[in-house]
Amino acid sequence: MEEFDNRLENLKQLLSSQSRQNWLFGAGISFGSKIPLMYPLTNRVEEIIQEYSGAKEKNILASLKEDLTEDCHVEHYLSHLGDLLAIAERSKQKTAYLGANSYTSDELKQLYLEIIKAIGGIIRYGYVGANANYGVEEEVGKAENPIIEIKPHFEFIEALLISQSNLERRSKTTFFTTNYDTLLEDALALHKKVVCDGFSGGAVGFWNAEKEFSNTAIDSNTYHLYKLHGSIDWHRDNNLGLVRARYGTKYLSDPANIMIYPQATKYVETQKDPFASLFLGLRKTLMNGQQNTLITCGYSFGDDHINAEIESALRSEANQTTVIAFIQEAPKDGVVINKTLDAWLCCPKIGSRVYVAGELGIYHNSTTPLAESDDSKYTWWRFDGLTQFIKTGDVS
Repeated sequence: MEEFDNRLENLKQLLSSQSRQNWLFGAGISFGSKIPLMYPLTNRVEEIIQEYSGAKEKNILASLKEDLTEDCHVEHYLSHLGDLLAIAERSKQKTAYLGANSYTSDELKQLYLEIIKAIGGIIRYGYVGANANYGVEEEVGKAENPIIEIKPHFEFIEALLISQSNLERRSKTTFFTTNYDTLLEDALALHKKVVCDGFSGGAVGFWNAEKEFSNTAIDSNTYHLYKLHGSIDWHRDNNLGLVRARYGTKYLSDPANIMIYPQATKYVETQKDPFASLFLGLRKTLMNGQQNTLITCGYSFGDDHINAEIESALRSEANQTTVIAFIQEAPKDGVVINKTLDAWLCCPKIGSRVYVAGELGIYHNSTTPLAESDDSKYTWWRFDGLTQFIKTGDVS
């Protein structure tokens, strides 16, 4: 109990007193806003392809699923298609084999674009899959009837930056996210915060990262936001380049041109803009020589490239980054939390600078949780639970 209280106090101090605080968010924070997690998203994308796409796209998707392991999801589909497209582009016949079948680069690209378009619609308007066990009925958001909720993000920003218990006194707070939705920047704007996301302009913006992210002496009302995997309102236009566009315009309206980056393990893609600039921002932030806290929520540590950047910073001599991961344990085959965090916690070199706040307690320098009692269960791993913890400091 005393050891738990000490670690809890450490967490509170890191969350309230650090001058450089950085947040890394993943898909889990948008679940309460009616944006599906990866496997329900995959199921919905497959349904859309089956309902609206042509026979060729359906056949390629079926072959793709047959070629991949059963635990693969829609981001793996896109990664695999990306690999096949690269092979087709290099071949004389401009084709690539998927199983026993050969497909042209145009055919593969068509399915790729159909998947991108489906993802954009789902995340823009929302989707809740049916779950008979919990009495949940299917909800499908549409342009004329979106179901997305911003309340969880709005309340988080209020707790983090507005509430009296956590006064806005930090010299620098930076946000990173792998999510394609716009809920984080929308919540910041609704709280009258200026968001710097790498674009210049107004409702339609143009990619200008070198200028927008170069200002390190930003005022206390401006926040840098790095959308590491792109966004549903980013479009790649052949003539105009990368732009951030409004919904519903005739121009820049092709949903297949949405600029999202599903290939999380593809190192080569991070060497091109916009992703080169975005990952450079992550690297510079983590490698800063000052005391630095990286806090994650909704991020499952499934992105190898991001994990490598974090681990590189933790292992760097004289680096003062501390990681706090709010995450639910996923025990399986000897894994306690997940493979990445288990390894970091047990590493003599970096374990002292890694904290995990899970459902069963606090992990620090060990994969054994510290808790108030053996049957304690905590909700701070959820986005709403984290918001409540920041607001009140209460873990019960």
